[in-house]
Amino acid sequence: MKNTTRLAAVLMVAAWLGACASTPPATEFPAGARTPAAAEIGPLLKGRSFNLSSGGIRTDYAADSNVVTAYFSGRSDQGIWRTEDGRICFEFKTVPSACNDLRVVGNEIYLKRSNGSVVKLEPRQ
Repeated sequence: MKNTTRLAAVLMVAAWLGACASTPPATEFPAGARTPAAAEIGPLLKGRSFNLSSGGIRTDYAADSNVVTAYFSGRSDQGIWRTEDGRICFEFKTVPSACNDLRVVGNEIYLKRSNGSVVKLEPRQ
C-alpha cells in the first residue's frame, strides 16, 4: 500500500510537470513592447544570428547586406529581408514569403509569426 501511494504521488507530480512544460505559445507581445521604426530594425539584426525561442529555427543575418539564411528541420533556405515600421518582411527561395510584426523590449526582440505565436529572438553566442 505504501509503494502504491508513493507511485501515485510520483505520477501526479510527473503529470503536473508535463502540463507546465506544454504551456501554449504567447500570442501577444510582452508588456512594454514598443514598435521600432524601420530604420531601427536593420542595426538590431545585421551581422547577428538568432534562435527563435520556440526552438528549431535559427536565422543568420548578413552584416553587409539584407541577406538572411534560415535553418530549420535539417534544411536551410536563403532569402532577403526588408523593414517597415514595426515589421520585417522575408522573401525566401523555398519557404513562403511573409511579413512579421516586430517589437522591442529593452534589448530583447520579439516577432509575431504567421501562425500568430510571439517568439523571442535569442542571440546566438
